[in-house]
Amino acid sequence: MKLLLTLLFLSITIVSAQSILKGKVLGKNGKPIYLANVYIEGTYDGGTTDSLGNFVFETSEQGTKIIKASVVGLPTYNRPIQLPQKELLIIQMQESENRLQEVTIQAGVLQANSSGKNTVMSPLDIVTTAGSMGNIISALATLPGAQVGGENGRLMVHGGDASETQTYINGIRVAQPYTATPNEVPVRGRFSPMLFKGVNFSTGGYSAEFGNALSSILALNTENTIEQSKTELSLSSVGLGLGHTLQWGKNSLTFNSSYTNLKPYSKIITPDIKWTKPYENASGEMIYRHQFKEGFLNIYGAYNFENMGLYQADINYEQPVPLKKKSNNTYANISYSQNLGNRWAFQSGIGVGYLTDKLHYDDVYLPNEEKSLHLKGTLSKIWNNKIKSIGGIEYFDTNYQEEYHRQTLGFSYGYHSKMTAVFTETTFGILPNLIGKIGLRETSSNLQAKSTLEPRASLGYALNKYTQLSLAYGNFHQQAPTPLLKYAPQLDWMEANHYIANYFYSRGGHLLRLEAYHKEYNNLAKYNSITPKYDSQYDNNGSGKVKGFDLFYKNSSSIKNLQYWISYSYTDSKRNEANYPTTVTPPYVYKHSFYIVGKYWLSSLRSQLSLTNSFVSGRNYNDPNQTVFMNGHTKGYNSLSMSWSFLYSQQKIIHFSVSNVLGASPIYGYQYADRPNSQGIYDRRPIVPTAKRFVFLGYFWTISKNEKDNQLDNL
Repeated sequence: MKLLLTLLFLSITIVSAQSILKGKVLGKNGKPIYLANVYIEGTYDGGTTDSLGNFVFETSEQGTKIIKASVVGLPTYNRPIQLPQKELLIIQMQESENRLQEVTIQAGVLQANSSGKNTVMSPLDIVTTAGSMGNIISALATLPGAQVGGENGRLMVHGGDASETQTYINGIRVAQPYTATPNEVPVRGRFSPMLFKGVNFSTGGYSAEFGNALSSILALNTENTIEQSKTELSLSSVGLGLGHTLQWGKNSLTFNSSYTNLKPYSKIITPDIKWTKPYENASGEMIYRHQFKEGFLNIYGAYNFENMGLYQADINYEQPVPLKKKSNNTYANISYSQNLGNRWAFQSGIGVGYLTDKLHYDDVYLPNEEKSLHLKGTLSKIWNNKIKSIGGIEYFDTNYQEEYHRQTLGFSYGYHSKMTAVFTETTFGILPNLIGKIGLRETSSNLQAKSTLEPRASLGYALNKYTQLSLAYGNFHQQAPTPLLKYAPQLDWMEANHYIANYFYSRGGHLLRLEAYHKEYNNLAKYNSITPKYDSQYDNNGSGKVKGFDLFYKNSSSIKNLQYWISYSYTDSKRNEANYPTTVTPPYVYKHSFYIVGKYWLSSLRSQLSLTNSFVSGRNYNDPNQTVFMNGHTKGYNSLSMSWSFLYSQQKIIHFSVSNVLGASPIYGYQYADRPNSQGIYDRRPIVPTAKRFVFLGYFWTISKNEKDNQLDNL
C-alpha cells in the first residue's frame, strides 16, 4: 500500500501557465448530457460532464485547438476554439440515426442510475428510502420482483432463492457480497452506497455477458469521473465513519472507512440477543480513478472485519448455545475501458476475493476459507449506427475449503471450481421503432462433465416516444450453491428458462412498469437429510415452475416536493428441491408483496421526510406433526418505517430513522426439533426478529471547496 501511495503522489505534475476551460454539453433537445468526455485533441487535457452537463478542466494549451466531445450513441463533436477561452463553452451534440438509443429493451431490467430510459430510481432514492438504513439491498426490496428475507436479509428475485442472484462491481463478480451474521439475524450488503452511482438490477432474462445465476444479476457501477477533493465525517448511534477524496489532475483517490460496535446501542435499546461479544465491524473501501485521453481506469478495494459472540436459541438444546464468530473479507478489482477508435471499445477487468470465517458453535469448530478469482475481457463495436455487438471471454476460479472439529473428530471438505465462458451479443435495429437482441453464452467447468450453451433473445417495440413493449427469453445455468457443493462437487448444472413480457410508460414525471413472467427449472439439487451434511445423498432430480406479475408506478410531478412510488409483486413459485418429497411453494417465498414509498421535501425546515410502508403475505413452513408436507402457513404482516434528514447547514446533516414504527411482530417460520418428545410431538420455536425496532441517529459533515457537497446521498 505504501508503494502504491508513493507512485500515486509521484504522478502529480505541476504545470505553469494553466487556464481553466469551463462549459456545458447539451443534446439536440437542450437537455444536459451526462458522462460525456470533453478533451482537447492531441493532448491529455479533458474532463467528464456531471449530471447537469457541466465540465471543467485545466489546460496549458494556447492558440487555436480542436475541442472534442464524445458520448456513446452520438457522433463525436469537434470544432476549433481559441485558447485561453474566457467564456462558457456550449457544446451542442447532434443526434445520430442510431435507433438503438431511442428504443430500449425493458423486459427484466430495472435501473437505479442518474439517467437512462430504464431508470426507476436515482442513487439518491436508494439511500434515502426509509427502512433501508443505507443498505442497497434493503432499498431494492421496494422494487417489484425483489424480496428480502426478514430473517436473513438476502436478495431473492422472482421466486428464486438468494443463491440464484450474483453481484458484480464494474462487470467483475463479487463472490461474497454480504456481511457475516449468526443464523436468523439479517445480513447487509458489504458495500457503501457512496461509491456507486449506478445500479442495474435484473429481474430475469439478463444479458449473455453474465452467467452462473438462475434468477438475477445485481450490477454495481462506480462513476467514470474524477472526484473532487473532500472529507466526509459521520458519527452515529452505532459507530463512526471517515471518508476522504484526494484529487489531482486526472486522478482521484477515495478512502471510506467505518467502525460499528453495537455494545453502546444494546445498552439503550435492548435486542432479543444475549451477547457475549456485541457485534463489532471494521471496514474500509478504496477507489483510485485515472482518466486517460481515450480510456478510464478504476481500482477498487474493500476490507471487512467482523467479530461477535452470543447465545443462540436452538430448539434441540435445553439452553441457548454459545456461538462465536470472526470473519475477514477482502475484495479488490481493477477495471479498464478504452476507446479504440472507429467505434470500437475494449473493456477488461480482474477481481480477487479472500474470505476467512471462524465459527464456534457449542463444542463444534467450523473454520472455512474461500479464494476467488475472476478475469474478463470484452470488445464492443457500433456498426452503421444501427447495430451494436459485444463479445468476450472470462475465467472464474473458486476454491472453498472447510473443516469440521468436534472433540477428537476432525475432517475437511470443499471444492475447487474452474470455469471458462465465452459470450457474444448483438443489438440491432429492425425497424425505426423495433430493436432486437440476440446473445449466446458457452460455459465449461472442471466440476461438471458437460459444458452449457445458453441462447438469449429479446425484442423492444416503441408504440410512441413514451410507451414501449418488450419481450425476453433466456436460458441460464448455475452450479449448486456452496452449502451443497462443498459436500457434493459432482452435482450437475442447474437450469432455468425465463419468459418475460413488459409494458413501460414514462412521461412528465409519471412512470408505469408492468411485467409478467414465467420460469421453468430443471436439474435442481436435492438431498435426503433434514439439512445438507457431508454424508447426505445428493442428486439433480429437482424441478420447478414460477409465474408472476409485477407492477411499479412512480410519481414525482403531481405534488410539489413530493415523490412516491407503489410496487406490487405476485409470485407463484412451485419447486421440488432440497429434501422436499413433492413439489410445493418454498418457505422463503412471499406470494404477495406490496410497498408504498413516499418522500417529501419541507423547504421551510430544510428537511426531507421519508416513509416506507410494506405488506407481505405469510410464508409456508413444514410442520412434521402434520401428514401433509409444507402445510403450515404464517400470517402476513405490515411494517412502517420512517426517516428524517435535516440539513443543519449545506454540508452538515442530522439523520434520524426508525424501522417498524408500529411494532409489527412477524413470524418468519418455525424451527422444529430433530426428534419428537416423549409424547411423540415435535417441539418448535418461532423465528422472529431479534429486535422489534431499529433506531438510528447520525450526524454527517462534509468538508470540501465545493460548498454544495454533502452526504445526503449516503444516508
